[in-house]
Amino acid sequence: MIISPPLLKAKDAHETDAAWIERVMTVVDRRGYPVNGYGSWHGGIHIRQTDEGRPAESVRAIADGTVVSLRKSSDKRDQAPFNINADKPNTKGSDDGYVLIKHETEIGSGDEAKVAFYSLYMHLKSLAETVKAGEKVYRKDPLGLPGMVDGVNAFHFQIFCDDDNISKLTGRKSGELDISKNGRTDAVYGDIHFYLPPQTKFYDKAPADNSTSITGLSELYTSNAPLYASMTLAQGNCTMVTRQKNTQVDGKYDLLGEPLVNADGNDYEYNLYKTAMRNYKESPSAGFELLRFGRVINTDNETLVPADAPLWMMVNYPGGKGVVNLADSGIKKFSDADFPHWTGWQMVDDDTDSDSQCNSAIIKKLQEDSEFDNQCGKLICHFPFEWEKSTIDTRFSWLKTGSEEHDPMTDEDYAKFKAHAEALCFESAFSSGSLWHFNPTKLINNLRACGWLSHEEISSLIPRKYYEGYPSKPVNVTVPWATSFGRWEKYVKDFNNTCNKYNIISPPRRSAFLGQIYIETGMLRTMTEGGKGQKNSKGKFVSPAAEYYQPFYGRGFMQLTWPQNFDDYRKFRTKVKLPDETSGYVYDDSRITNVSEHYWADPRKTVVDKHTHEKHTVIDDELLKRWHPRYDPKIVAEDSFCATDSAGFYWVSKHHSHEININRAPDNGITSESIGRCSVLVNGGGYGYFERQAYTRYAFYYLNDVVTRNAKETVQVQKGRSTVKITVDYTRQCK
Repeated sequence: MIISPPLLKAKDAHETDAAWIERVMTVVDRRGYPVNGYGSWHGGIHIRQTDEGRPAESVRAIADGTVVSLRKSSDKRDQAPFNINADKPNTKGSDDGYVLIKHETEIGSGDEAKVAFYSLYMHLKSLAETVKAGEKVYRKDPLGLPGMVDGVNAFHFQIFCDDDNISKLTGRKSGELDISKNGRTDAVYGDIHFYLPPQTKFYDKAPADNSTSITGLSELYTSNAPLYASMTLAQGNCTMVTRQKNTQVDGKYDLLGEPLVNADGNDYEYNLYKTAMRNYKESPSAGFELLRFGRVINTDNETLVPADAPLWMMVNYPGGKGVVNLADSGIKKFSDADFPHWTGWQMVDDDTDSDSQCNSAIIKKLQEDSEFDNQCGKLICHFPFEWEKSTIDTRFSWLKTGSEEHDPMTDEDYAKFKAHAEALCFESAFSSGSLWHFNPTKLINNLRACGWLSHEEISSLIPRKYYEGYPSKPVNVTVPWATSFGRWEKYVKDFNNTCNKYNIISPPRRSAFLGQIYIETGMLRTMTEGGKGQKNSKGKFVSPAAEYYQPFYGRGFMQLTWPQNFDDYRKFRTKVKLPDETSGYVYDDSRITNVSEHYWADPRKTVVDKHTHEKHTVIDDELLKRWHPRYDPKIVAEDSFCATDSAGFYWVSKHHSHEININRAPDNGITSESIGRCSVLVNGGGYGYFERQAYTRYAFYYLNDVVTRNAKETVQVQKGRSTVKITVDYTRQCK
């Protein structure tokens, strides 16, 4: 799922993603969601737009999709019926141009995570020539220019779905989240949430041996009411907050104390691998998932040993903080994919009539409690589609009888209103029943945390055109859509699971990861290193190091190389998941036998002669070890899970500058320096250094929110004393 706001203004330095979205989606007063100033259901928001930019700023598609219908704007905006106040001097009306898009994508694995929803862009003063009914549009594509709504520079924007898709998107159709069981596992993204039932015990510290034993611990607090803890892992940090239900106001949950940042260790997120290896020695890989998600998600490939292994973390309680075993079976686990009610999400389905007057008791109670403005952003509301032309009388005849807030309309005023509504509405496929509506700002915020990519989305991230052969004479290569789609087919699910597990989700992290994978695998052409550690026809190895690693040549998405790395991966996954071979086993590569010895790591060492001060290379034979009975390395190339998971393992476990985790580099931004740093850590910074720069930038563009009008970009990249101009071709990879 890749999604962005409908306006893509530049993000300010140090501006958070949420703050940026709020800024670019500034809402016009009394034209918010889900009720307008007249007491009617309002399925979206009016986004203010000044058109001060030159050229004028376009309204853009929020995600890939198909245009369902559209309408070009009338040139009679300021006349009736488009201007409901046309009989008054110096008034302006509303533009009637619109685009309706259907988005079909995935937020996780399996059929229940395949979702469809719609976005509507209304009151556009002009449409882009490329937008045509029935045809594909892509995220960031221009749809048109914002127009006017009742004389205000703005456009209406909404996101909605039908009954079949609401449970796929949110995990439920009504009420609050079921806290008697863990949340969904087919879709897991964003913050991780924990429901702590009454009688949860908080202690002064965690057991030194990370056991479930509480011997030697001092109990600080026992809860007498439900508590809700939420964990955010980002930029190397872990932030934990706790909420408690407000006993006075429905739907309100109060934060307890100050957020706890890295209370369980410095650089907590960056060091998850270290923690997993230390605390979950019998199953570090499964332990990593426990640390990451509060439970093991990928049960097809991960088994926690022991099954009740704990997760001790510092959590706030009323008046203090203490350590809790969050892995306890009585504590239920969720993610942002569950739309937890304690974070504000609430289903509103109590207005059962077919008109557009808001008669929801839930909303009325919020208004009476003066909580509506605080809680309206996360209300998911069920009511009729407001733009259906054939149901105007059904939805709005109540205006003629009036309401508590408004006097009845006269027949003349209603006729004028109806003519205005007919001019703006259209014949849709939503003439009966109700639809589920979201505050688009909040839903976009939620879904941007979802890193799961559909087959189509992930295939679009292999460049259609790229250059290879730097720094001498680069050659242009074209990858057709069918080729990209086919290369990804085997790996979509496991790659998504890998990125989710190792938190390679943000555009900088994901693009940096892909930029390295592309060069290591030849754009996913192969999972084995070219030459396979053997001499070529000229009697030479593909690289000097290949002479020493030979049968332990690169395999998998990150081309795991050397026995040391294969063995470290085995320790992480455990012998249960990568079991030893039998004494009679014949390895796929005949250079590995039951008795053969291999250099565990690069044995070449440079020494300086004390007398001549000359440098020469010596070989450290103490690094020779027997590999057997360990697993056959071929599994890292042939098994989809191992091929992808080994890449994530290497990425977060890599030591550098007395630290671990390559995510540190892209977290500083995508620059020549950060890409270069990733290249050095993955491959020493030699092979494909300049290609990695281009591939990373291509992926980053299609994952981020920047808009470029240039099909190509030339970037000067420095390596050592030399500077090379590389070309990044941004031609879209699509059908």
